[in-house]
Order: sequence, then C-alpha cells, then structure tokens
Amino acid sequence: MSYTMPAEIPLLSKSRFLAGLQCPKRLYLECFHADLADKISLAEQAKLDMGTRVGELGRDLYPGATLIADPYFRHEDAVATTVSALSDRSAPAICEAAFLHDDVRIRVDILARAANGELDLIEVKSGTSVKNEHVPDVAVQIYVLNGSGVPVRKGCLVHLNREYVYQGADYELDELFQVEDITDDVNHLLPAIPSALEEMRRHLCQPEPPQVKPGRQCTSPYLCQFYGHCHVGDSEHPVTQLPRASQYLLDALDEAGIEDIRDIPDGFPGLNATQRLVRDCVVGNRVHLDQELAKVLGQLERPIHFLDFETFNPALPLYVGTRPYQVIPFQWSCHILTGDGSLLHREFLHGGLDDPREAFARSLLDALGGRGPIVTYSTFEATRIKELARDLPHLAEPLGDLLEGRIVDLLQLVRRYCYHPEFHGSFSLKSVLPALVPGLGYGDLDISDGDQASLAYSEMIQPQTTSERRRWLRDCLLAYCKRDTEAMVRLSEALEQSKPQTYGRAPLQ
Repeated sequence: MSYTMPAEIPLLSKSRFLAGLQCPKRLYLECFHADLADKISLAEQAKLDMGTRVGELGRDLYPGATLIADPYFRHEDAVATTVSALSDRSAPAICEAAFLHDDVRIRVDILARAANGELDLIEVKSGTSVKNEHVPDVAVQIYVLNGSGVPVRKGCLVHLNREYVYQGADYELDELFQVEDITDDVNHLLPAIPSALEEMRRHLCQPEPPQVKPGRQCTSPYLCQFYGHCHVGDSEHPVTQLPRASQYLLDALDEAGIEDIRDIPDGFPGLNATQRLVRDCVVGNRVHLDQELAKVLGQLERPIHFLDFETFNPALPLYVGTRPYQVIPFQWSCHILTGDGSLLHREFLHGGLDDPREAFARSLLDALGGRGPIVTYSTFEATRIKELARDLPHLAEPLGDLLEGRIVDLLQLVRRYCYHPEFHGSFSLKSVLPALVPGLGYGDLDISDGDQASLAYSEMIQPQTTSERRRWLRDCLLAYCKRDTEAMVRLSEALEQSKPQTYGRAPLQ
C-alpha cells in the first residue's frame, strides 16, 4: 500500500518510546497511520481498564498527594500545573505529574517525596512482578525528569503482591502492593536513551515506514496493534507456525531464505520430532493419525465424562481468602457417555454474587460420581481441582479422588498422535475441531472463547447489571461451555472411528 509523507516528526511519549523499542515500524504506524490498527478486543480493553483501576488505587499509598488533573491532550497546561505543585513541599507526592524534555512528553504515575525532600519516581503496574520491559518504561521517564531539572533519587516499580490474601472490606494497600527499587537497572539503561530516540526520529523522517519482517517482536513484549496489517498476505503455512519454534530455529530459517513450512527441505537441522512431523504433513498435504490414538480412546470404560471449566481471575481479589489474579472457577459443563450409548448433559453456573467455589465443587462432585474416566482438553481442569482441594479442605478428599487415575487429557493424545495441516501449528481445541470435525464450531455463539466468558461472568456479577442483561449473559455462558464439551465428545468419536492415516488429505471417516 502507499503511505502519506509525514509533514513533521511528532512529539514522542513514553508509550511511543516503548513502541519504538519493540519495533520501529510499529512506532511509525502509530504516529502516522493509527487508522491501520487492529480493533481492540473486549479482553484487551478490560486489561487496560484494570490497569487504570490499579493505578488509581496505587495513588492511595500516598494520602494527601496532589493530583495533576489536566487532561492528557492539554499537556502544556499539565506541565505548568506540575511546576506549581513541585514548589509546594508539604504534599507527600504528586500524581500524574507532567514533563516535557527533548520532545518527549510523560505523565508520571507518582512522584513521591522522601524524608529528606528528594523525589522518587513510582511507576504502578497491575502485574505481580517486575518484567524486563518495565526498565525502559521507568528509564525514559527519569531521562525526561533529569533533563527537566528535576533530579530523581531512585526509580521504583509498584506491583500487586501475589501473596496478599484478601480479608474483606477495604484492601490493606501496604500489603496489596509491593514496591521494588529498580534504580540500578534504570541507570544502566539511561546512557542509551538519547541514541535510541535519535534512531526512532530517523525512521520517522522517512516517507514510508521501515521495512521490518514480521517476527517475535510482533507479540513480544506486547501484542502489536498493527499485527493484522503487517500480516496481510502471509503464506498459509509460515514457519512461525512450527510448534514451539525457538528464536534460533527461526533465525536459521530466515538466514536460509525460508518463510513457508512447505519450503523447508527434508533433513533441515534444528527441527524436533513434532516440528518434523508438522513439516512432513504440510509438505505432503497429508494427515497423520497414529492407530494408538483410537486404541486408547476405545479402551475408555463408560461412563465417560467430558468436562470443561470456565474461570476468571480478577486482578483485585473479590472474595475473602483469595489473592490477586487467583483463578476462580464459576462454571462447568459435563457431557456423559453412558454404558448404553446415550449422551447426557449436566452443567453448573453460579448465579449469586458470592464466592462460587463451594457450590461449584459440590455440584461437580455430584455430577462426576465415583467412577468413570474424566476427559478434559489440557491440564487446566485438573489444576483447578487441585486448587479447590487446597482451598476447601473439607472437600479435599473427594476432590482428590477425582484425580486418582480418572483424568484423560485429550490434548496430549492429539498432540502425540495426530496432526492435520489445518491445525496451522496449534493444538488448541479451536484449531483442531474445524479440521477434524467440520461443521462444528463456535461461530453461531455470542460467546466464543474463554476470555469472553470471563468478561461475561465479571459483568454478570456486578450489582448494577440489570436482571435482563444478567439472564442474557447467563444463557450465552451456558451455551458456550456446553459447546466445549460437545466438541470434545464429537472430536473423540471422530478420532476413535477414524482409520490410521499416514498420507493423503481425505477427511476423517
């Protein structure tokens, strides 16, 4: 496509600086062609909203702090307000302080005064640890502060404490948050910032964005908002679809000029067994189905329980005894294949605003009974059952019994014994199902993935949600979870009844 010549280099910001570090093309598009960005998903927006909520809560660590309330689009006004606030040494901290230096604009989450009057920069994150990408985040802010004549004693990151246990009522902020000093790491990076800014501006002076091949930088450390734009025209089987491909392998393929799996020569070094199988299936346009898979499934004794959970993991704990981001199961679906061949369905979705785990666990135990394999797709359900046994000690024994030789992980069986070119490198149920069970999918549902289910439940339990909206969300959740276990049933049937294949592309019979 053609691009419009930039009229002038825009001011940078902290977020644009971080975008430029991830990929210069991302920075260019963000500055001049923001309309090409992918539509933000509801899940991504929810993460942003939670980040804002945690950031606001973090301010309460400094009671009496001055808030710079000027909006972001009036940065000059915010800078003037900040200068005035800095002269008032009685305030323990300034929140959303604004600065401009070297054509870089920033807003500081918290600028806190130490006992001796020196200033500490506090960046608040909604995660539970310091990550590598947080260091340049803090470093560019300190660079701007230093250049603005506002020396900083240290740079700190505030994040949620994964070990904090909620006791009810208001959060105990000193325990909910952890403060980590990352000054040494920041100081190590500071000298490199001017040259990094210069390089970014060099790209922004050009009439077209820099030519950057899609790669790991498209998703790391963050999913680029221009992912869809940059991947238009990708081959059907790019080498990035090789399962668990290391950067070393991707670099070797790139050096050899290989972008498509179909172009990988036989015997190319560095491929593991699974990757070789994927390569062979794609090159030969064939399905691999080992006879062992049908044998394992055929030996399962009835009743067979096909089980799926839905969960959510609120950053800020909602229930007494839970921690930040603790996974809370709220819904299950179970299709039961009985001895006479009939298929039954049972389900549970917590309807109250209270902690769902007790009711979830008791209903689950009742549905699964004391015998019969429990088929899941991944270890997710088994892990949740272990956690329920830990958190509900009075139910620990029967919950533990569910894990004693009853769990059958269909994902591991598919990963080990089956591959179809239409998996496109993924063994997720959403990828495997349309390839092996054509016609059964999620396109007709209002909720079609786990992230949407989590958001729906989060909305459903809000006191302000209307009863009509709550009923609609409940119906959508029940339909989605039921489809997941129905999909597992149909997938198992297809795999059990299919003949082993080592070539061809015929549909499974």
